[in-house]
Order: sequence, then C-alpha cells, then structure tokens
Amino acid sequence: MASGITNPMIPLFVVVYLHSNVFFVGLASAVSSAASVPALIFWGDLSDSVSKRKIFVLIGFFGAFVSFLPVVFVRDIYQYLAILIAFQVVAMASVPVSTIMLLEQNDRSVWPQIISKFSMTSGIGSVLGLGLGTALITFYYRPSALPYVYIVSSMIYLIAGIMALKFIHEPSRNLNRNAIPANTFRVIERTRYFPTAVIHFMRLNGKNNGHRLDRNLVMFIAMTAFLMFGFQLFFVPYPVMVINFGANNTLIFLMYMFNSAFSTVSFIFSGRIVERIGGKTALFLAVTARIIIFGLSALIPGLTSKDIAIISAVGIYSFLGGIWSIISVSQTNYVSRNATQQTRGKAIGLYNSLLGVGQIFGGLVSGEVTTLFGYSADYLMASTVITIGMIIILKIYRGEKLFTARSRLSV
Repeated sequence: MASGITNPMIPLFVVVYLHSNVFFVGLASAVSSAASVPALIFWGDLSDSVSKRKIFVLIGFFGAFVSFLPVVFVRDIYQYLAILIAFQVVAMASVPVSTIMLLEQNDRSVWPQIISKFSMTSGIGSVLGLGLGTALITFYYRPSALPYVYIVSSMIYLIAGIMALKFIHEPSRNLNRNAIPANTFRVIERTRYFPTAVIHFMRLNGKNNGHRLDRNLVMFIAMTAFLMFGFQLFFVPYPVMVINFGANNTLIFLMYMFNSAFSTVSFIFSGRIVERIGGKTALFLAVTARIIIFGLSALIPGLTSKDIAIISAVGIYSFLGGIWSIISVSQTNYVSRNATQQTRGKAIGLYNSLLGVGQIFGGLVSGEVTTLFGYSADYLMASTVITIGMIIILKIYRGEKLFTARSRLSV
C-alpha cells in the first residue's frame, strides 16, 4: 500500500507541484531506478553474509518512513531527486529478504503457492494504496497537497515497521538462494525499478562455483532488458501527456489504479495461459499487442478533442496493465527452464538486474526524445524498439515453435 500510493507521484510531483517538464520526469525515474539497483544487490548480499533477515525488513520500513518526511520542504527538482535516492537506498533493504523469509519458514512443498500468494497480496496492496491515494487527492485537490501523499505513505511504512517489529520472527533456518528453484514474478509493472519481492539477485562477490550461464540464455535476458527499455520509453512520458491534456490529479491516480488492477487480476490467469499456448506464443502475442498499442498511441497527441484524448489515453494505459503479467511470467519461466539447477539463481539475478538497467536508460532517453521530438515520436520509437527486440527473441527462443507448442509452467 505504501509503495502503491506513491506510484503515480513522480510525474505529478515534477509537473504539477514543481512546474517542471517531461525531461525531468524521465530524469527522476532514471535516478530513482539507478539508486535502487545497487541498493538491492548490496542489502541482499549483506543479509546473506550476516545470516539475518528481520533487521533488514525493519531498516527498509523505518528507513522509508524517515526518508519521505523532508518532502514537505522540497522546492526544486534536485531536492526531490535527493529524496528519491535516499528512499530507494533504504527501502530496498526489505526487498531481497522478504520473500526468502517466507520460504525459510515454510516447507518446500508449498513454496510455489507461497510465492504466488505473496505476489498477489503485494499486487492487491498496491491497488489499495492507489485507491487510498485517489481518495486523498480527490478530497484535497490542491496541487500544494501533493507532498502529503508522500507523508501518508511514510505513515503506512511506519505502521508496517511497528507491525514487523512485533509480529515478524527471525527464521530458524537459512537457505541458499541459488538452491531455490522459484521464479521472481513482478505482478505490477512500475515506471521505476521497485519490485516488491526479489529472491535472486546478482552477487557482489561474483562467485559462481565454476558454473557459467548458457550464451543463448544470456542473450535472451539481454533482450528482455531491451524490451524493458522500449516499454519505459512509452510509460515514463505517457502520464505527462495526459496531464498536459488537462487531466486532474484524481484522474491520474485512477489511471494508475486501473492499470495495476488489470495487472493483478490478469496474474491469476497468466500462468495458465502461458502453460496452455506456450511461452513463446504467449510472449509474442503480448508484446505484439504492445507494439500495436504503442504505435496507435502516437495518434493521441493529434486529437483535437481533449476529452476524447484523455479518455483514450486512460483506457489504453489501463488495458496495458493486463498484458504485463503474461510478459513477466513468459520471460521468467523461460529463464528458469533454460538455466541449470546450479545457475538458476545467477540467471534470475541477472534478469532482475538487467531489467533495472533497461528501466534506467528508458527513463533517461524517453525524457530527452519527448522534449526534442514530441510524444508521438517517442511512442513510435518505443514501438520500433520492442519490435526489434521481439524479432531477436523469436530467433533465439528455443524448445518451442510459434503457435504450435505447449509448455509446462515451472514455478
């Protein structure tokens, strides 16, 4: 809930509160992502080294609470960037330990159900947070009230920290992450790198026990990062376009909430879809849908009716959330199936890390492209990038044929 309520805040805070532009929205998204990726790796590596979990949950929750409090004093974009960086650095402490704590406290036979339930609960929490943010922004409509959305988020983090302090116990056993045959699903697609749960991550010590990843698998993971780069080209400036059309704060929150709700609901069915039609076919259809939608979205800035433009934009953004879960499940399923037991943790860790890299560069480039050439050019570029990425993925995807294969979903 705490992260969900702030999910739409970067474009709103930068454009509406600080009166800045789409370039700085892209910069804020990229800086936020860039801070979180090494923080995720550092905290995860440290928690494994000291064999403790609970303390990092507390650091993440209480640290997030403290980091958001100075937002009421922010007067320029650089102060805002400093708060985003501070938040990501401390909040990431809880992410790599939360999922593995659940596994350490439950029998291996129920791990798939535990991971699925935790992902779904996180998705629901994000939607509830967005609903709370929508109500708050509707009741206090003034732009000057936007910083208090962050204050409400910080209070939720404080409550979560107090609850964690009282109810969470240190696991009685410690697991080796590389021995865990579970995928890492992102139920909600974010415009900045903030997953709710990560099991595997790239290790700072670089130890791999002599096991190397297959070159084909490395290429596939690199192309998923390239797809994420294309996705971010579209998603980062998109809310700014809707704001510029005259959409109010409430509508922006609703747009994000519908997107997250569609994503959470579709996650229930995405595993079965991938299993039934095959991962290659599912990934092709989902990405192709985005290629078409991104391309058609280039027409929105040219619409003469602002009302039609806003309705179209909100509808498109909402629908795109439902496609993400299929993409995420298809990609992580392929990575997990094509890695050996010895390299699976390393493969999923590389996948998580490179997705973050794709989001960083997508945020940076999107702001620059939109500032120089406009929204339509940016959306067409996004469509072109993911078309190239999809063509390459289809060529390197092994084990299935398009529209003819059936695959078993492994979790």
